[in-house]
This record gives sequence, C-alpha cells and structure tokens, in this order.
Amino acid sequence: MAIEDDFTVDLNGDIRYVGGGSTYYTVLELHRFLQDLADDQEASGNDLIDITSTKPSERSTDNIIELLEPYNIDKDASEQLYDGSILQYGGDELFSGLVVVGEVVTGTELIIIRDNQIITSWWGTGINQDAANNILLRTLIRTRQNGVDINGKRIRVEAKEFNDEYAEFSLTMGLGNSTAAIFTGEDLNNTTAQATVAAWDCSNTEGYQLIDLNDGSGDQPYYSKWDLGTRTNINDIYEFTKNIQRRGTAETIHGISGALFRGITHEFTYGSKSGTINEDDILAWGCKLDYSNESGAFTIGERIDFSPSGAIGIVIAEDTTNDYIIAEIQSGTPTGADSITGYTSTETADIDTVTNPTASSGTGLLLADDGVDTYWIQLLTGLPPVNTLPIMSVGNLGTAALTSAVTSRARQPEFYGTSTGTSIIGNHGIGHLPGDLSSADKLFDLEGDLNQPPNNQTFYVYGCVVGEDRILVAKNDGSDEIDYDQFSLDGAHNSATQTTITVKEVVPVSTPQTGVIRIKQNTLGVFTHQPYTSWTGKVFTIPETDYSGAKAAVDDADVFIGYIDKLATSTTESFVGVYAGGEGTLSLVVKARDGGTAGDNEPIKPYKTAASFSTGGGSATVGRISDA
Repeated sequence: MAIEDDFTVDLNGDIRYVGGGSTYYTVLELHRFLQDLADDQEASGNDLIDITSTKPSERSTDNIIELLEPYNIDKDASEQLYDGSILQYGGDELFSGLVVVGEVVTGTELIIIRDNQIITSWWGTGINQDAANNILLRTLIRTRQNGVDINGKRIRVEAKEFNDEYAEFSLTMGLGNSTAAIFTGEDLNNTTAQATVAAWDCSNTEGYQLIDLNDGSGDQPYYSKWDLGTRTNINDIYEFTKNIQRRGTAETIHGISGALFRGITHEFTYGSKSGTINEDDILAWGCKLDYSNESGAFTIGERIDFSPSGAIGIVIAEDTTNDYIIAEIQSGTPTGADSITGYTSTETADIDTVTNPTASSGTGLLLADDGVDTYWIQLLTGLPPVNTLPIMSVGNLGTAALTSAVTSRARQPEFYGTSTGTSIIGNHGIGHLPGDLSSADKLFDLEGDLNQPPNNQTFYVYGCVVGEDRILVAKNDGSDEIDYDQFSLDGAHNSATQTTITVKEVVPVSTPQTGVIRIKQNTLGVFTHQPYTSWTGKVFTIPETDYSGAKAAVDDADVFIGYIDKLATSTTESFVGVYAGGEGTLSLVVKARDGGTAGDNEPIKPYKTAASFSTGGGSATVGRISDA
C-alpha cells in the first residue's frame, strides 16, 4: 500500500490512519505526502488539501516535522509512523521518535513505561526493525500533551520475559529520535516454568526491619525479609521474585504492580514530621501552592494555568483539607497574586503563597522508614527531591521536610538482585530469613554495608538407635579424650536464680546457638548437664536453675561444650556450627553408649572415635559391636 491509501486529511486538518495496520511510514514520508497534496490544483477524494489550503507541515530536519495548525495526527496515526518526531498544536503536543537498539532473545516484547504507567503495546515483538544496525524497534511516543510535558518527557524501556535476563534503559525524549539500548539473553538461573514458580510458597515480610545474619555484626536494617518457605535452593527466591515483575504479571508488591516495582532508588533524612506517613505511601514533592476560594478539587496530573503571571504547572498532589497543591512548574514563575485554573477540571482557586517555585518535583513509593529520620524510596515520577524540600503523603496527607541531600542507590533490573544459581547478591536493602542463607550469599543492608552469613556447617552422627544410645560429642584434647577444661568458669556457680554462665575464654563461633555445656561440680567432681538457650562472647544464657548444694561449682571450675549431648531421638543426630577459617578445624571426640537396659536389651561395647568439624562439616558413624 502507498501512504495516500493509508492516510486521509479532513478539511478541519485531521490527519487519520485508515489502513490495515501492517505498513509503517517515516515522519519524512508523511511530510512529503502532505506537501505533495498541497501543490495540487484541486483537492479530491478524502485528502482535502490543495494549493488553496494553508501550509500543512514544516521540516526542520528529515527527523523533525511540525504540523501547522489546524493539521494534526491522533494516537492511532502516530503508531504508524517512525524515525523522527511530530510537533503539533503550536508546540502543545509532541510525539517523540524512539529507537531501541541492542540484542534480545527471540520473541521478546519490549515494555515502555511513561509517567509510571505501562503503555499498551502496539509494537508486539518489534516494528520497523533494522537487523543490520541492531535496531529492535522504531516508533513514536507521545511526550507532551495539552501544553505540558508528560513526566518531563522521561520514559523507561524494559525487557522482562520470564526465563530471560531482565534489562531496562531510562531516557529523556525530545525532538527527532532518542535511543535506548536493551540487551538480554537466556537466564541460566531462571529455567523453571513460570506456572511452576508461581505456585511456590515463598513469601516476604515488607517494610523496615532488623535482621541478624549471625555474622557478628548484630541486627542490621533491611526493607524486606524473603523466606524460601518449603523451597530449599536460594536460587528459587530469585526465580520467584522474577515472576513477580515479569511482563504480564498480575502480582503486586509494596502496594503497586510487580511490573512497576524496582526496589530502592534513593534515600534521604527527614524532620519536622506532622500527621501520618506510612510505609507504602506515595510521597510527593515540588512547588507548594497554598490557595483559597477554591471552586472544587483539581485533578491529579492535570495542567494548571496561572494568571496573570502566565506560569504553567502540573498538579502532583492536593490536600483539600489544608488547601494546598504540590505542583510541578513547567514554565514561568507563579506568585501569590495569581489565580489558577485546571485545564481539564476547570476548577479555580486563588493562590495565597508560593513555596519553592523552582524546586525539583516528583513522586516516590516509601519502602522503608526507620521511625527516626530516614526514608528509603523508589522514585516513581519526576526528579528526586532536594534538600529542605517539603514532602507530602498523597494518601494520608502527612508532611515532613528533607534535612539532607538525596543519596542515589544503584540496583539491578531484577529487583531482588542477581543469582549465581547457588548463591545470591541482593540489591540494596534486600533482606532474607537468615536460616535460608549460606556464607556465599551477599546482602547489602539499608546503610549500604555488605553482610554475609557465617559458614554454617553440620556435623552428623549416623547409626544411632533411638531411645537407647547416649551420644556425646565434645572437643578432643589431642589424645582422643574429652577436653574437660575447654573453658574455665568465671565466678562461682551457686545461685538459686542464675540465668547466665560466664567463662573466662571467648566462646568459638563453631559453638551451636543452642545446646549443652558441662560444668564440673565442686563436691562430687562430676559434670552437670546444663542446657543453654543462646550465647554471646563469653556468656551462655540458661533457664533459671537452682545450683545450691551438690550442683554448685567454684571459680575456675572446668567447663566444656557437649556439641551433641543427648539420648538419641533419631537415627542421625547432628549439630550446626559456624566454620570460621581463622579458628581452623575443630577436633572432636565422639562417644556412643548403649548399656542394653532399655529397648532391645542388646548392649554394645562403648564406642569412641576421633572426628573433625571443618569447612564441609563432618560426620561419624556409631560402631555397634555387641557386648551381650
């Protein structure tokens, strides 16, 4: 088909596409088509332009075309054009040219986000491509309407096909062509079928919280705590979170569509908080316009005209209770002597005071609040706030003021982070249930610090008989005997309400978080079996116990850890400890005894063996030589 078959020009200037949708034309071809009509002797058919008509278009370059009033295209017509921009209505409307270059997996449908909204695709897996020049897509995107730029002409191009790598590119459009670059490949760490991943029971606790990875740094702040549920591989969380943000997702996270969620992009400190601001609120900032004599509510996102100053702005948020607007000023400088009129709502008001008329404006999703002075947000629209700028919760109308410069945070297109297949590197602030992690995983807390879980390893004792074997695993003294003086008691051990046991030596990190210590009694010289519920430094926390009489121990009494110290309740008993390279291999002695007085009445000869706990854990198997 030729362009004259696919476009019509009405007497009122409307240029409309009437073709079948499969043929596309450059903006220069549209200009040439109009100019060719304009030199006709007489208009005919459905193209009502001739030598008597006003000039329909003007070319600045081959890629910059302006339609002169009354000539105009609509959205449908713009979708059939590419390779340049179309300016119309005297500059009040602009369709900017977008060119996407790169290389993506076959079948990828690019996503275009404008003003925090996904534009409905008309490009499918790509139109107006040029494989020789690695061009994936060429089309036009409306970036100015009703005399105001749509989110400052900023857009984001993304590729988020499940099972492929994700990619994104942010850019500011304008006249002519603007270029985005997108590269993806198959994601070797995301190979599970999407429907399978969607059924997994992984979960997330949202919002500011403290998590201790047991790495010695104590509680650290995060804005999420992901939980594997019944899954066992940390890579499953990576796939699960990719499913949340894939193209076409119906999932939500932090109150917004998973397709729009990116994670933390900025942080700043605040003060002078008033009213309610909650996590997952949308925050707004910009020029504050206190008004009176309003005729009604303005529409969020609409243009507002100022008179007599002639300034133009966009409504970002409105507090109808306290009578003020947060606005983005696009041109001119408003004053307190102005009145305003909504472009689409036609509402009016008188401006009383103007604050920060030239400030950056935008909106953000509040992902974390430490409850003291720091917010972490995902920027949604506009530009980040600047120091001292007031902010407002769009939903709850609470207010606060910035007290610092804004810090930007780098991040990966997958909001969770990256995966090696067996370990993860989290994006800024991504937290996790500690028990799901290994020492190979890397998390960055909200303060930007790297935290890595300790090297948790397991020591197993196999071949136990439930209810019959008494198992004891202790430190080896070097001669395959128990190291009875592994520690020395610090102070007497004789209180009726004692809740801690302190030793004189630092407890090694290989010590299980819960377990048993043995304390040598003062009078009988035997060792008390004492469970503990936690330890730190040199102190074991214990249940309150009466240590008067025979259980009492004196200062400097021998103490040792029973890494496993119990009657077997499973055929395999174990303990989990931290292997720290600086401490080296832990030498152990393993004992198992079954005197034959319980269960099957078949005793075994006392079993003892040397073993070790190292970088891969360790194990021993009970030898069962009959002593019948």
